[in-house]
Amino acid sequence: MDTQTAPGPRPDAFILTGSFLVVCRAPLYLAELARRGLRILLITPSSWREEALAAAEDPGHPAHAIDEIAFVDGDVSRDNSYLPGVLSAARRWRDHYRIAGAYAVGETQVEPTGLLADALGLRTPGLRATRACRSKYLQRWYLPEFSPVSLTVPPEARGSLDPAAVRYPVVVKPAGRHSSSGVETVTGPDALPALLRSYPGHETVLVEEKVDGQEYSVESLVQDGRIVFSSATRKTTTDSHAHTFVELAHTVPSDRPDADPLLLDANRRMLEALGFQDGIAHAEWRIGADGRAYLMEVAARTPGDGLCTLYELATGAPLEPEIVRIALGEPAAYPKPARVARQVYLEHVPGVLADVRVRGFGVEPVWVGEGGLWPAVGPAAPADPPTLRAVLVHRDRGTALGPLRSSEDRAVSFFVDAPTAAELDLLESRVRRAVTVHTEPDVPDTVTHVLVGYSPVMLAKLDEQLPAGSVLVLEEPAVIDARGITALAERHPCVAALFPAPSQDEADPHRVVLAVPRPPGVRAVVPVVEYGVVTAAALAEAWGLPGAGPQAARVLRDKGLLRAALAGSGIAQPDWAVAESAGQVAAFRAAHGGRCVLKPANRQASLGVRLLGPADDIDEAWAGTTAADEPALRAPYEETTRFLVEQRLSGPEVSVEAVVHDGEVGFTNITAKLVQDNGHPVETGHTVPAALPPSLADALREAVARLVDTTGFRSGVLHSEWILADGTPHLVECAGRLPGGGITVLIDLAYGTDILRSLLHVLTGAGPVGPLPVHRAAAARFLIAPPGVVETVTGADEARAAPGVAELHLSAAPGSTVHSATSSWERAGLVIATGEDAAEAGRRAEHALSLVDIRTGTPAGTDAGTDADVSAGARVEERAVITAGTPAGTDADVSAGTHAGTRADGGAR
Repeated sequence: MDTQTAPGPRPDAFILTGSFLVVCRAPLYLAELARRGLRILLITPSSWREEALAAAEDPGHPAHAIDEIAFVDGDVSRDNSYLPGVLSAARRWRDHYRIAGAYAVGETQVEPTGLLADALGLRTPGLRATRACRSKYLQRWYLPEFSPVSLTVPPEARGSLDPAAVRYPVVVKPAGRHSSSGVETVTGPDALPALLRSYPGHETVLVEEKVDGQEYSVESLVQDGRIVFSSATRKTTTDSHAHTFVELAHTVPSDRPDADPLLLDANRRMLEALGFQDGIAHAEWRIGADGRAYLMEVAARTPGDGLCTLYELATGAPLEPEIVRIALGEPAAYPKPARVARQVYLEHVPGVLADVRVRGFGVEPVWVGEGGLWPAVGPAAPADPPTLRAVLVHRDRGTALGPLRSSEDRAVSFFVDAPTAAELDLLESRVRRAVTVHTEPDVPDTVTHVLVGYSPVMLAKLDEQLPAGSVLVLEEPAVIDARGITALAERHPCVAALFPAPSQDEADPHRVVLAVPRPPGVRAVVPVVEYGVVTAAALAEAWGLPGAGPQAARVLRDKGLLRAALAGSGIAQPDWAVAESAGQVAAFRAAHGGRCVLKPANRQASLGVRLLGPADDIDEAWAGTTAADEPALRAPYEETTRFLVEQRLSGPEVSVEAVVHDGEVGFTNITAKLVQDNGHPVETGHTVPAALPPSLADALREAVARLVDTTGFRSGVLHSEWILADGTPHLVECAGRLPGGGITVLIDLAYGTDILRSLLHVLTGAGPVGPLPVHRAAAARFLIAPPGVVETVTGADEARAAPGVAELHLSAAPGSTVHSATSSWERAGLVIATGEDAAEAGRRAEHALSLVDIRTGTPAGTDAGTDADVSAGARVEERAVITAGTPAGTDADVSAGTHAGTRADGGAR
């Protein structure tokens, strides 16, 4: 029954709705309404009753400005469940106040707020907009032009959905939830029925085409149906490396402005289709491979996370007062961004949250916890330098942190801003290194081996050698993202867990020691990839296990440090110098007969290595070398790369693989190498064992023993590369890990052994591994295909059936693009063959490779009439090049393919 209107004038009031915490974490709404002298009325879920009533009595809490609170019952996943309580509260207040405006701060009350505002004649997004913005299936109904292919599955239809009729991958999402809750990718029909059954029985679910592409959001201030401000935000989410869609970063404004016209136009047309009238819209979009903008979802409320803070940092002005102005019917305006701001959520190692530390910025982390208020951040001035504004810890100390399945699972974020996107990227990289999230993970008791870095081939071998659940893999979050390996334990029985960890932080390897607890049964720490050698040594040292030793690992990871360490050791080396400019390279070349080698000091796989002659363009070479990177394998730490320029030596090239135990060299192998005969010394063939005179083989083994002694290398495998100039071994480089390019396979075939098992033997402290007899020879030859788009690949079956062939791997497939081979990653294939001796093994490998024919289309920038058809055999014969390395794009051993240094061109360096 309606209550009677109270006599006398009614005070002006404004209704806010949403989660009590969300409202209080946006205190500028409360401050703006209080400044205007409006009574503040809050409608919030009853689950906040105790906290809200206590906070309202605290003069220091933003909630103290609230005049009345109505608590309502409901469930955000159930349509209209909050509506009766919201309308009941509004009905009471209508008789006691003159309601001037209403606004939904949080997702839970968007639709009820729209209905009460409509009934009271207040500014609102409109009934269609508020209803559709709370229901993803209504968004698909009203907005087919912007939607991916989608099925709406009500609860009663789950059992009748045919999983085989769906085109995969698909995204499954509850229609009414927020914060990415319950949203997952499904890659095949077997998993879909079980996932659908996992949702509560009342929920409607969408099953829709997965749109692969960059994700954005567009924030729009709309007044009287007209957009008064609109800007794009670029997002990073977990879906690039997981089945979930948890947001990990927001950049305001988007640092990819080329996409803005497409996004803003699609967003404008979408809002028009919804009849959006007054308020703020937060729409999430993806740009697909077809260049279209696809709407993921749209909300009619304040954007979540720290986006309001980011807009204030970017523009110097808060959003909230303008949103209040729109709700009150006053003219609103908002400035364009003058800076670039970003919030980054850090991924964590699952476990109990122990501490968060920030080094070097003079900023202490703020522990806001799950229910605390965020500190004020900003605004910034346009000319401010790049700045770390805040580090927030969103969970309480002692909380058990699990995998990131929804936004609520995130634990730590930071805010940075800068005048330009490039400066912002550099600052983010520095802050990522400075912030350590220390958890105490729940490491399974079954773990006996910790692998620093990811190698699918090594894991496949360990699946056969080690019990299930015995391996813990440590990898950088950025690499996990780039390589899509979150579900590693599902692929490999030996893997107990994959931990995101700072496994490549060579500047501060102690971070990984703090981040990863010692498994109680651990027996070995294995350096798997080149960029993990230093942290693997640090972990082994901290845990009292055999390893390279921290100092030796550092020396082996920097070719300049290695050169300096070996000075005066008796090991022959080329002349060398650190190069800081193209001019220094030119001067060195001039002083060394017009020839030199330019290389990064800490890369792998011949990446960035150039062999320069008198006519080569130094500026071009310098630009290419200094820009060389491999972001899918290397985490984006602050760049500390040095560059070396060295004397080019002439002579055959070999490598020596040595198993070292406690500083003593045991088993050794010598590999003969072939390389490209151009300025990019990419290896094209390996042969094991190398056919060398005994005296020269002895000289190499003696040099390796001296190398071990000089660097202080303790236990593990050394892979050193040498040029035999004038009959004397000259060191090219050395890595403290297993070799790449199929050499491990060649050693196993030639000696009837398992070099990975030998590595584990010394790293567990089981003792030395002695010399082994040679049973046969083995050779690897690489396919260097012509650049272009692959049209056909033929002859693979014939090559596999050829005499002596043990393995054939091809990375080139129809439709793929082949690039010029400037590093090991651009090689198109690999064949491995055996023979009675090195000559026979090499002939067999070359014959098998000659059977493979790759036809490519004309590469961009060449004449249309160029014949790009080159068979593997023709290329090998023409270039007389052969090596052992990991073929680009194959699921090959990354540890094997991670060469840390350069190669010679046809034996000349």
